[in-house]
Amino acid sequence: MLALRHLGTVAGLFLLAHAVPAPVRRDVNSGVLGNLELFAQYSAAAYCSGNLNSPGDKVLCPVGNCPLVEAASTESLDEFNDSSSFGDPSGFLAVDETNKLIVLSFRGSSDLSNWIADLTFILTDDSNLCAGCEVHDGFWQAWSHIADTITPTVQSALSKYPDYTLVMTGHSYGAALAAIAATVFRNAGHSVELYNYGQPRVGNLALAQYITSQNMGGNYRVTHTNDLVPRVPPEIAGYHHFSPEYWISSPDQTAVSSADVTEVIGVDSTAGNDGASGFSIEAHRWYFIPISECS
Repeated sequence: MLALRHLGTVAGLFLLAHAVPAPVRRDVNSGVLGNLELFAQYSAAAYCSGNLNSPGDKVLCPVGNCPLVEAASTESLDEFNDSSSFGDPSGFLAVDETNKLIVLSFRGSSDLSNWIADLTFILTDDSNLCAGCEVHDGFWQAWSHIADTITPTVQSALSKYPDYTLVMTGHSYGAALAAIAATVFRNAGHSVELYNYGQPRVGNLALAQYITSQNMGGNYRVTHTNDLVPRVPPEIAGYHHFSPEYWISSPDQTAVSSADVTEVIGVDSTAGNDGASGFSIEAHRWYFIPISECS
C-alpha cells in the first residue's frame, strides 16, 4: 500500500511538472487595436492588382477597403508576382512616411477554396532556420522562390530609412509567407513587427516555439471567431501555432472595438480561434474590413 501511495505521489509530481500552463487572456488597448486595423488594410492592399505591377506609385485600394493606408503618404518601392510557385506569391514593399514604416505585404490566395483543397501537409526540414525546425514545404518553396528578389530591396529600404519600423504582414496564405519572411529577417539581425491575419499553421512545434521566443519585434497573429484557415494544416499532422494570438470575437460585417479583441498567450492555445465552435469561411474574409475584396 505504501509503495502504491508513493507511486501515485511520483506520478502526480511528474504530471504537475509536465503540465501545459493555462493560456493567459487579456484585452488589448486602443493603440494595439489601431495597429491591428492599419495592417489589416495593408494586407488588404496586397490583393489589389494595381499594387502588384506599378512600383513608384501610391498604395491604393480601388474598392475602398484601405482608407488608413490611402490617407498616409506612401510609395510602393517594389512589387512581385511569381505565378510559377505554390500559391502564386505576390505582394509589395512600401514606405509609409506618415507612420514611419517600411511595409512588406504578401497577398493571400486568389482562390481560397482551391488553395485549401490543394493544401498538402508535407513538412520539410530546415535546421538553418532554427534547430529542429520543420516548415510547410509549399510555403517554404514559395518564399525561397522570391527571397533573392525581396531581400536586397528590403535591405536597401532599411538603409535609406534607418529610423523607420519594418513591418511584415499578410492575410491567409500571405500571412504564412510573412511569418517565414519575418523569421528569416530576424535571424539576420533585423527587428520585424509581424502582423498576420487568418494565418494557417506554418511548421512544427520547434518552429512555433522559436518564433514565439525570437524577441526581435512583436508577433500579432490575428484570428477571427471560428475562421477555418488558422486550423489547417492540423496539429495531428505535426503543425503548431506560435504565440500570441489576437482573437476577434465580434461577428462578420461588424466594427471591431478593443473589447472584441483578446490577446491569448500560449503556443497552441484553445482559448481563441481553435476553441471556437464550428468553422466558417466567411469569418476568414472579414478582418476589420472585407480583407480580400480586391481579389
